Amino acid sequence: MSPMSKTPETILVNGLIFADPASPNVVPHGSTVISGAHLAQVNQPLEDDQALTAIDCSHCLIMPGLVNAHTHAAMSLLRGIADDLPLQKWLHDFIFPVEEKHANPEFVYLGTCLSAVEMALAGITTFADGYFHMEQSAAAALDVGLRGVIAQGILDVPSPDAPQAGSWKDRARTFLDRCPKDPLITPALFCHSPYLCSPDTFRKAHEMARERGLLLFSHVSESRGEVEDITRRYGARPLEYLHRAGVLGTHFVAVHAIHLSEGEKDLLEETGTSVVHCPECNMKLASGAAAAWEFVQRGTTVALGTDGAASNNNLDVFEEMRSASLMAKLVTGDPEALPAAAAVRMATVDAAKALGLDDRIGTLEPGKLADLIVVDLDRPHLVPLYDPVSQLVYSARGSDVKHVFVNGRLIVRDGRMTTIDERQLQWRVTEMAGNISKGLGLTNYRDSQK
Repeated sequence: MSPMSKTPETILVNGLIFADPASPNVVPHGSTVISGAHLAQVNQPLEDDQALTAIDCSHCLIMPGLVNAHTHAAMSLLRGIADDLPLQKWLHDFIFPVEEKHANPEFVYLGTCLSAVEMALAGITTFADGYFHMEQSAAAALDVGLRGVIAQGILDVPSPDAPQAGSWKDRARTFLDRCPKDPLITPALFCHSPYLCSPDTFRKAHEMARERGLLLFSHVSESRGEVEDITRRYGARPLEYLHRAGVLGTHFVAVHAIHLSEGEKDLLEETGTSVVHCPECNMKLASGAAAAWEFVQRGTTVALGTDGAASNNNLDVFEEMRSASLMAKLVTGDPEALPAAAAVRMATVDAAKALGLDDRIGTLEPGKLADLIVVDLDRPHLVPLYDPVSQLVYSARGSDVKHVFVNGRLIVRDGRMTTIDERQLQWRVTEMAGNISKGLGLTNYRDSQK
């Protein structure tokens, strides 16, 4: 493009706009202009000639794209293979053995593609992913068009991409060297948990992350059994253990954080450590209920995540917003706990902050990246519309999303992907799932209907 060429523009007109979830005001929308990857204008008066070439958002709500702050995207290929089981039995009897046999690069690419499509269609524009062979996760995110915080998994025990115990450092360095250098991809590291990573591993992973300015994630206090195990082994509860290891802080993200003492809640607040709340996964595995609303009131940054599709079993952040709010009300006995506006913040601007991206995404402002969604309000379950924010949390679904922009690119138009052939992807996934099901003695019902 020559210096005199004009950057291509996309104009959205009409409807309603919810530009900043931090101050939840939904107002009538005139026109918003996307120029290249960025928002050039947000909710300016509509000019007569704009409507001729614009995307008409009448009867819709324009808002920031949703952020899924924790998932294991490739595990969509394991959706439904071992439901209704306790966490440790689910992991050790089913998930870990299947991963050992099947979690190769193709598995990770296809599973992440499938999840990325599911998330895009449900209005998720950014996801934080932690698993194995993460170059493949990054490649899948780019092919689908999503923004991804892509974290290489770290364990002390052998894993699918680091089969020799203790070889995680070489694997992590290889990932960081090979991770695509693309504006949509932010590399990170993921220590699986305090029970599968030693204090020394956490310290070395933390040092590696800090040297490169990366986030470090970990599952923390997901079950009572984990708390008992870590306390017995190290004489400290999991978050205390991590504090002693020196890894807590603004570049550390604690996933789940369910079974915390008052002192551990203080540590979150004092160190600026962020939390990812995964209410539906936690309910399904009977892991417990994180004190998400208390964290928010204490000033801790709380994001929402779905966890993987093998333990949820979908990747719909609209559902997570609703579940987070209802869970808080049930646990506290207070109907005012975690109101709708707070839930939306946890899925947008607060999640962006937890991932270190709030200067670029999470709100709709001129100069920020054009990651936004258009929600179709012309649905029976969204009528009447007295309070749009409340409706988003308690009534809306991922399937209500009409258009999705990421980095200024329209990746979902009228509820269909523009970047990838969904049918072809599902065919390839079904073929791979057939191999997995045979090894487990399960029926692949999709395969049986060919």
